[in-house]
Amino acid sequence: MRAQFHVAVLIMLLMMLPGCLSTSEETLGGVGTYEVEATWTTVELETKTAFYADDESVTWSVLDGEIDQQIEDAGGHVVGLVLAMSYPTDDETPGGLCTGQETDVPDIVSGTATKGEWTLEASDSGFGGHVVNLTWHDQAILDAGVATNLSEQEVLDRFVFGDEARGAFDLTVLVDAQAHNSALCSHSDDGEEVTTVASLLVIDLTVTPAGMDDESSSALAVGTGAIPSVIFAPVFIAMVALVAFVTRHQDRFQLRFVLEEEEEELEGESTSEGVTMTDSYRARVITLCALYVAQGIPWGFITVTFVTFLAARGVGASELALLLTLGTLPWSVKFLWGPVIDRYQIPAYGRRRPWILLAQTGMMLMLGAMLFVPDPTNNVRTIAIMFLVYNIFTSLQDVSTDALAVDVLQPHEVEKVNSYMFTSKTVGGAIGGAGLGTIIVFTGLKGAILLQIPILAGLMIAPMMMTERPGERRFPWEKNAEAGSEEEDDVEAANQNFADIFAKIRTALSLRSAYLSIVLSLTVSLHFLLIPVLPLLFVRELGWTEAGFNATNGGWILALTVLGYLVGGQLGRRFGGKKIIIYAALGTAFVTALWGVSGQLWGSTIWMVGVWSLKNFGWSVVMINIYSLMMKVTWGEVGGTQFTGYMAMMNLSAIIGYQLTGPLAERFDYPTLFLIGAALQTLVILAVLWIDPDQTRRELESPVPAEAPASVPMTA
Repeated sequence: MRAQFHVAVLIMLLMMLPGCLSTSEETLGGVGTYEVEATWTTVELETKTAFYADDESVTWSVLDGEIDQQIEDAGGHVVGLVLAMSYPTDDETPGGLCTGQETDVPDIVSGTATKGEWTLEASDSGFGGHVVNLTWHDQAILDAGVATNLSEQEVLDRFVFGDEARGAFDLTVLVDAQAHNSALCSHSDDGEEVTTVASLLVIDLTVTPAGMDDESSSALAVGTGAIPSVIFAPVFIAMVALVAFVTRHQDRFQLRFVLEEEEEELEGESTSEGVTMTDSYRARVITLCALYVAQGIPWGFITVTFVTFLAARGVGASELALLLTLGTLPWSVKFLWGPVIDRYQIPAYGRRRPWILLAQTGMMLMLGAMLFVPDPTNNVRTIAIMFLVYNIFTSLQDVSTDALAVDVLQPHEVEKVNSYMFTSKTVGGAIGGAGLGTIIVFTGLKGAILLQIPILAGLMIAPMMMTERPGERRFPWEKNAEAGSEEEDDVEAANQNFADIFAKIRTALSLRSAYLSIVLSLTVSLHFLLIPVLPLLFVRELGWTEAGFNATNGGWILALTVLGYLVGGQLGRRFGGKKIIIYAALGTAFVTALWGVSGQLWGSTIWMVGVWSLKNFGWSVVMINIYSLMMKVTWGEVGGTQFTGYMAMMNLSAIIGYQLTGPLAERFDYPTLFLIGAALQTLVILAVLWIDPDQTRRELESPVPAEAPASVPMTA
């Protein structure tokens, strides 16, 4: 099962990688006025000298493969092909009664430069030479220095041609030989020797909104203040000493807590032919992973594909911000769903499954409704409201799926299956972003929206055909598989009133491990202050192209994040999630600190990508085990509420980290920012140290007494 899953994930990642490597356009501006500047560089392709016979057209091709680096260094945008021809003398042979004093007649030399559909021919006669200057950009904008009534993407489209302007270039030379001819003297001329120099015109383009002053253009620049690395040394020394102490007292800090069982016992025996999730390991993995793919697709589609589509068509920044705000809002308050799904249930069909099916049905209906919006580009507000409703259903599925995982996963499966789930969510995001982002070019927006409906319908088959527990029904016309099981489930899934639910939440959070998990959730993403800093470092300071940075971040780094989830899940299962969190957090903090103090190596691409990769891989190992730990300390009676609350605290931690970027970046330089980020990463060690992964199971998980209040069924 694990091998099949890993192969499937690898194949899907390889399929999505080309899209992940594409340049993100979601930050481009809308219609307005832009200042446009270009720095010109001529990069030579070929120089040669040859004899061209009279009236014989000679055509050949020149490739630019050997000068790729020169083109990139010059700015990367090829906008023209220059063919310079020189023919300083005319080779005429006198005949008849010629004295040798006759004047030679200059030949007519024609040159043609061609690139795809662009072509230009120029002829001249005389002794010297001429130039064929073929260009395909909008020179009028450069002459004016500004572009008006255009979106930023439309401006770029006039100068950035990508692969269309690269590859093979065709050159043609034709000589029409001319010779002196009089009654007593005639010359002969059978051709001309011509030297040709072919060069590419390359520009380094800068496009900025008109009126941007120096203050706004440098708003994201980092400061010059520095904190000596020796100041941070006591923090890391203390953490090393603490981890060493904890390692020597593993039992005291529950570092040995891990459930190791044989593979056949781990996967369990299915008592209902693999249909019931509580009985079948395979059913649990398939259903949870399918649901996480389903919730990753809309997020990738909204934040990447749809925003880029609108930006490229001139939609303004304020409207895009509205779309993203309304699309993100349900995720920011998704914890409100927790008490609702814990309160209202239909036990005959499962505690969480009806909510999941309701959410997925709502998602597909909203996608279908979007197809009836006549012109999405000019009705962004309508689409934004529809995406708000769409993401309400998506966030409902997310909360219900997390609660389902808390209910059905066995303690020894949490780390491993969590790695599968979050890998699946990443794959879903790649499908929605990179996959649909590629398809939308050919199908248009409505085609990309329409395509999501059968994808979600296919993923919906997993929860539709699975049941959570023995005796539950998949469809209303089915009978219970086991007599009396529904009554037992009514007791197990007893849905008290909200007062009882909140009382149980207070009980759950009364445990030390539960409330310390809130502290852990609030510290885990504080180092995200480095995320907005990285593009400034790579693009502004180190001279990377935006495309190169996005390709690395969206391709290689994304793949390593997925790998970290998979490896981290296996390590947590084998050695204990808490132990892996502590060791991986310490190791990642040292990598981040090393990144900060190695400024002399920042000019090396290999070093920068390598240390970046180690940092992200290490932290993904930390995160997948933290997710698993949160599930272990969550009480199943209020799983939807408690676990979702932890996730909300993690989101808040990320927001706090982002808010720290501004004030810290204004004051400190890059090395200091990395050292601060590393110090914040070590806080996770302190936060996780006194969390007992088994406390909730040991103290709270017990059979519900028979006198518990009857459930309040949710109306179908």
